[in-house]
Amino acid sequence: MDSLQWHMHTFASSSYDNDSDWDSDTSSNSYQTDLDLRSHHHCPSIDSTDSSGPLHPLDAFLESAVAPEDLPDPYELARTPDDSASIWSDDPQSPRSDPESEYNDEELLILNTPDALYQLFLKEKLQVRINSSKQWELLCPDCAEWCQTGIHSGIDLWISGQFVSLSNHRGSRKCHQKAARKKPSVPEKDDSVFDAPSTRSLFMTSNHTGVLLSTHPRCDCPGLTVAWPQDLRPFVMLFPWERYHEGLDSLPFLVDISNSAVPRVRSKRCRLSTLLEGVPCDECAEISQHVTQLADAARNPKSHTNYRFLGLAHMQDLAKGYADQTRQLRLQGLNESRQYMSTLTQLDDYSRLLMAISEQDIPRLRQIINVALRNGAGVREIVNKLEDALEGVYCPRGYGASDLDIATLVFRLGGRQLLFALNQSLGLPSICTLRTRSTFTVITPTIGPIRNEQLDENIRSVVLSSRTCITALRGVSLMVDEIALEEMAVHFSKYNKIAGLCWKHSHLIDPVLHTYKSAITITQKIHDGEVHLGKELTVIGAACFGEDELYPILAAPTCKTENAGDMEIMLTRTIERWNITGAAASVGPVWSFATDGDATRRAVGHKLFLKKPLSPESQLYGILNNMPGLNTMTGDAEVTLDFDFKHIFKRFCTLIRSPAGIVLNNGRVINAMMLSRYLVWLPAYDEASVTKLLHPDDPQDVPRAIELMQAIVDFSKSQYSLLSNSFSTDVDTRADLMSITLLSNVIESILIPFINPKLSLTEQVHYLSCYAHLAFTIFRIHHRAFMPFQLYYNTQTCIKNVIFNIAKQQLLDPDAPFFLGDCGDDWLELMFGRSRMIGGHNSGCSYSQALDRLSAAKDIDGVFNRHPELDPGHRRLSLGKRVEDVDHINRVMWKGDIISGHCDLPSAWRHGREIALSILTTSQIDPINYSFANLFHDPGTNTLCPLGMNKYFGIAEEELDDSSRVPDPPPMVPATWPPHTLETVIFEAGDIQGVHLGADEDDEELMLTFEEELVAQSASDGPPTQPHTPPTVPSALQGPGIHANDYLLYKGRWIHKQTICRLVINKDFISKSSNRLERVRGYTKVNKRIDMSAGRITDQNLFLVGDIFLTILRSARTVSIALLRSTSLTLNDVSRSSINTTSPDSFSPSFPLSPLPDSQDPLFFLWNGGYVKARSAIPGTSESTECVVIVSVPGFLVEPINPEPTFIRLRDDVNSDDFLEIKGGQSTWQVLHATLLAACELLWTKAVEGKVPLKSIACITPSDAKAFPYQLSDGTPAVISVEACNLLTASEGERITTCLLCEAKVTNMRSHIGQHILRALSNTPESLKEQVGKVLPCGFCGRSGLPECAIRIKVLASGPPSVEMKCIYHFVFKYKFADKGSKHTPCRNVPIRCTLCHPVLPPEPGKSTRKIIPAFVDAVWRYNMVEHVLDQHAEYSVPGHREAGAPLPAEVWGSMRLTDLEQIAARIPKEHWQVGQEGDKENAPASGSRTRKRPALESAASLPLKRPRTAVQPLQISRTSIA
Repeated sequence: MDSLQWHMHTFASSSYDNDSDWDSDTSSNSYQTDLDLRSHHHCPSIDSTDSSGPLHPLDAFLESAVAPEDLPDPYELARTPDDSASIWSDDPQSPRSDPESEYNDEELLILNTPDALYQLFLKEKLQVRINSSKQWELLCPDCAEWCQTGIHSGIDLWISGQFVSLSNHRGSRKCHQKAARKKPSVPEKDDSVFDAPSTRSLFMTSNHTGVLLSTHPRCDCPGLTVAWPQDLRPFVMLFPWERYHEGLDSLPFLVDISNSAVPRVRSKRCRLSTLLEGVPCDECAEISQHVTQLADAARNPKSHTNYRFLGLAHMQDLAKGYADQTRQLRLQGLNESRQYMSTLTQLDDYSRLLMAISEQDIPRLRQIINVALRNGAGVREIVNKLEDALEGVYCPRGYGASDLDIATLVFRLGGRQLLFALNQSLGLPSICTLRTRSTFTVITPTIGPIRNEQLDENIRSVVLSSRTCITALRGVSLMVDEIALEEMAVHFSKYNKIAGLCWKHSHLIDPVLHTYKSAITITQKIHDGEVHLGKELTVIGAACFGEDELYPILAAPTCKTENAGDMEIMLTRTIERWNITGAAASVGPVWSFATDGDATRRAVGHKLFLKKPLSPESQLYGILNNMPGLNTMTGDAEVTLDFDFKHIFKRFCTLIRSPAGIVLNNGRVINAMMLSRYLVWLPAYDEASVTKLLHPDDPQDVPRAIELMQAIVDFSKSQYSLLSNSFSTDVDTRADLMSITLLSNVIESILIPFINPKLSLTEQVHYLSCYAHLAFTIFRIHHRAFMPFQLYYNTQTCIKNVIFNIAKQQLLDPDAPFFLGDCGDDWLELMFGRSRMIGGHNSGCSYSQALDRLSAAKDIDGVFNRHPELDPGHRRLSLGKRVEDVDHINRVMWKGDIISGHCDLPSAWRHGREIALSILTTSQIDPINYSFANLFHDPGTNTLCPLGMNKYFGIAEEELDDSSRVPDPPPMVPATWPPHTLETVIFEAGDIQGVHLGADEDDEELMLTFEEELVAQSASDGPPTQPHTPPTVPSALQGPGIHANDYLLYKGRWIHKQTICRLVINKDFISKSSNRLERVRGYTKVNKRIDMSAGRITDQNLFLVGDIFLTILRSARTVSIALLRSTSLTLNDVSRSSINTTSPDSFSPSFPLSPLPDSQDPLFFLWNGGYVKARSAIPGTSESTECVVIVSVPGFLVEPINPEPTFIRLRDDVNSDDFLEIKGGQSTWQVLHATLLAACELLWTKAVEGKVPLKSIACITPSDAKAFPYQLSDGTPAVISVEACNLLTASEGERITTCLLCEAKVTNMRSHIGQHILRALSNTPESLKEQVGKVLPCGFCGRSGLPECAIRIKVLASGPPSVEMKCIYHFVFKYKFADKGSKHTPCRNVPIRCTLCHPVLPPEPGKSTRKIIPAFVDAVWRYNMVEHVLDQHAEYSVPGHREAGAPLPAEVWGSMRLTDLEQIAARIPKEHWQVGQEGDKENAPASGSRTRKRPALESAASLPLKRPRTAVQPLQISRTSIA
């Protein structure tokens, strides 16, 4: 008991802590219950301090070694329960009833079977508990680890199978290893440390009654001696005493420091006994790990370690560190207090500085501060300097480059006065400083012809002097364009010459004003037209690829009369001087020469830059030779021609907006009127916006042009569903959309490469190659109808130049980017815009002003290049959403890979060709036109020569005007000078010699104005004369800034030469309009001739552009019905997209002719998808090609039609091969034959009623005669107007051979019509297309009431009578022969004179005859005499018609009596024959007639050639498609 009490006194507590390291392998919330060990069955309760009844503990047995021979026999373990004795009893001598009762505890542990472990459990020799998961856990007696059973705590442990997990665990290697590590070594017994308790209690948790197990102690556990590292401070000083307590973070052991030199520790779970003396128990042995951890923690404690984990020594260190830190902070506080005082003083100085800056405008503030800082001045000194500057005492000297740039920008934009004001207020450099330290751009004027020294001087001063620090070579593009110029002469003081005259003719005069007469001479030359004032300024600039700067090297006034030879000299000389001056070696070689669409420069450029093929020795040959179809003609030094792509965009849209439009596919016309019908389908557009898009106020507006092109592309992509529907019943709309889709592909391929900044250089070449092949194919088919020759040449040349320049850039520097925006002359346009901005957006300026503005624009561009942040213009870093932004794309915005070396040109060119093929295969174009491999095999065929033979289009003078060209500024109207010449007039004293321009004596304006101006301005223009000098002899001009050569002596006064120019040469100067559109030749407001009213597309009852209709057309001598499609409409000379069908006004549409195929069945005609084509000559060659026919038709000859759709594939009577032009579609439309017949008759009637001249009907000559007029399968015309055809034949002076009434071919129209008349008179029925006239029908045509059919006759005394009439069927015949008739021609229907109306007077008295002067009288056809007598002579009877009245005179009856031959030949039934008078005899053949060979009834001439068919025959389409 004493030892136990000492133990309790020393360690203060021996209770177990559930959160200690002893239970580290279990969760903190493990549910376990410590129980007193009690007997389960027979064992009485024993206290842990009771020494009576020693027991045998399991751990004592485990620490002893058991020999293998002591193991039980396996067969003994197999004994049944009946053979076994009883289990443990209190009496050791009592027999066992349990079968395994013969095994003691140690043997059961050795057996390690579930049954053996279960027996131990029953003996309460195993510890159990319930974990946090409410499951049983068993404590391994070997390694002291808790073993999971997986059995819920609600189930009692009552069978051996529940101990399988513990059995398996005890046999594992892991258990053996842990048990070996926990087996302590046997130390020497130290009896002075601890007194071991006599017993160690085990605990368990179960539903069974607890049983106390007692063991017999062997030796007391001495605890564990602390092995503390020698390099550390003492254990007591480093031990974390804050953890020496009972709590969450307490240590799992107790410490004995009675001997501070050898401290000992004991586990809170110490067993108090051990098998070996001096050796700690297992629990105490494990404490060594905690001691080691404490030593490691004490060796290098972390800075963030909690204080309770530190020892006393650590706390001392911390306290000492805090003391040092306190001293440092105290010292730092003292230092900072001094700094704060100094800072406050500086803040006061800065406050003074801020107050000085905020209260006063200090000039050149930044410069003052910079100078003071460079000199090491403080804030107080700076404030003093500022105060001195405010008082004017101090002014800093020196300007930086930025100051000079800002001053230059101010001077060039605002002028001298603004710079002076800013110099005084803001301290900017003055004009004197700028002139001293900066270099202004000065362009040498062109006075007289263009000379080499002018170009050389400009190249040296403008280009070479500004690039001294740039050594990298660049490709150079020369560009030329014009800008408006006021027509006035100016005097250049530096050269003492008159400038502003056209460079072509100014060599005819001396530009130096020596005397006043020199001005008179120049004025006379201008009046005579020998010399001209410059109307425009021709500017040539040089731009480097990869740079954003333009260098003007020539500015020459032009009269716009230069021919190709003059332009050739100019361009050739420019390139020569570029090379001679060394610019090619220091800046770079000339790669291209760019221009706009000027025809003269195009022709010159073609001559200079397409004059020889690319040499095989060239480095470019290996690249470009592998691009089939690319034109490789170049100029000297491989210079190529270029055209501005923005001009191409504008001209493309101008072409689309033109009435002629663009012809695509197999002949579909697309123009503004057609597009206005479809663009309203886009959600973003309504009628008003579409109208403004298609008819802008300014056709030069590039953003509007790009917007139109993008709208067409967007519309095409939005109609994919309708295009993919091959069975759509809207045949015409689908055909329109197919053509618009093809146009969209063409537009997209030329537009996207220049406006999509995401494209790489390779993708750009894909698009350009695609356009080149698409345009090549379509141009081969439609030629000028697709686009003008000039536009085609420009676009293909532009693409060719891009390809050449990319290849040149790859050779010069493959790592450099190539920006497509560097091509063209856009940089020159930007400089022109800058110069107009300098002049207040007023384009009117003199030649000297134009040079100053160009020089200023160059200086401004230089400043903006050095300071891009100052430029508010087009230099954007990103592409905005507005359409205007696409006109301002620059290289900074381009995001795609445009490194030239990354582009494989041949591969990209081929890929673009494949894209074009994929587009063309879906079109209606014949594949033969895009067989590129075969076409480009011909060396004379390429994209610039689409028809082969090395024939270029768009450069010949005889070619037609370019309809796509936007209006150009017109040649200015010269001053209205009087027709007589100038004359010199001598006035009285006091007057001066002047110029008299008026023929009227009262017209003294010029002379008086000059004198008045001279007197008024002489004092200001010239310096005052010396007082002592006589006025007649003025002294020489003197004074600062006065140049004597600038003045002329006139009548004792010095006159400035510029005043002479203004008052003499420029007397009749009229400033041009500042509105550019008003300077355009023939300018008319664009929308003035366009119907801008709303609802012109969407209203009902409208005839729209694109609708189909019927009209009549001529072809050779045939007038036939034609079915057409409208492409434009005009009403009262106003273009419209629709016309109300109820409007009485006529309109004039232009239409492409749609061929209507023929069929054997006359009921229907089907459209095969094609258009009628005609031959068109190729300019400059003897070849011709086919083009779609386009005609104009007056509105009253138009009959709208709504054809019926039909499906080709669903008809068995149709050969689908005849409809190949309906590409990808299965539907077309059909028209009833009867509809065509009725329309033809109706339209001809309208033409007759409208008195339309036959020759005014549009005439076509198709290349295929079967295409028009439409024919039946047997080759006969299907629908024609016989009357019109006859009129057409007669109008050409030929005899008509087609009967108007029965359409039979006859040789004697009079005899044939006579038979029709007889049958009509006798009421004999016959089938006629047109019936015989009811009243006095014409004997030639059978019609009645026509003025041209009126006939007159003149009976001569001898010879046949003369007949006068205007019937188109009239022909000359033998009157006497026709009057008698014959067996072959029995008809005697001839015009006769009615003797009742015009009786024959009796002879004069005494004479047998009466002399009568022959005269024309109204005649009556013989067959009309019966009707004439019945109507005009009622007093006479007519046999068979009127019985009352006097008998007809024999002469009259004889003239109207019919013979039997006539009636038989007319096939009149005998019962209908004419009734004769009494005594009449049958007519006998004339004696002079020959015997007929066949009866008259068999006369083929009297029979119609064809009877109308009534049977319905199978439908068969004739092949009338035009190839």
